[in-house]
Amino acid sequence: MTSQILKTSEHETLAALADVLIPSAESMPAFSELNLHQTHVDRVLLLRPELLADLRRALASSDASVPSDTLEKLNMEDPQAFSALGLVASSAYYLDASVRNLLGYPGQISRPASPEEEHDYLHDDLLQPVIARGSIYREAPD
Repeated sequence: MTSQILKTSEHETLAALADVLIPSAESMPAFSELNLHQTHVDRVLLLRPELLADLRRALASSDASVPSDTLEKLNMEDPQAFSALGLVASSAYYLDASVRNLLGYPGQISRPASPEEEHDYLHDDLLQPVIARGSIYREAPD
């Protein structure tokens, strides 16, 4: 997928930095192993466009040849850019279906209450004081 938001060089820098933040561990792949910098990053940025300026600042000030030093410096000198980088990388990582499968997380699923389930608010007369108090409200101003 060709990015419409980040340049190719920015994607490559992001992948190098994100691999330090999200390395391969046990059965979990590293960030770049999934090509997330080419797929889900743009989706994250479409959903959270306010992160783009901080992310670009993080990528522009980075030396991808020494990513761990870059991240340490970025964390000390520009924590807002560092935070944006971490949020975009981790969000893109968890958007990937293979990562969610490895974690055993199916995503959000609808689970409507069955008629047999009693509502929490009915336990221990939780609403009784409100019912006993009666209606209290103020007329809204015009």
